[in-house]
Amino acid sequence: MQIPTIVGAGLIVIGAGLGIGKIGGSAMDAIARQPEASGKIQGAM
Repeated sequence: MQIPTIVGAGLIVIGAGLGIGKIGGSAMDAIARQPEASGKIQGAM
């Protein structure tokens, strides 16, 4: 009974990591396009 719980927790961690990476990557792209807005972008993160 413990294996599905472990697999589920692993999938949750992988999904969260991908989501956080996507947020960071998109923020870096936005800052590269508009460096003057970096404070607002970092604040929104």
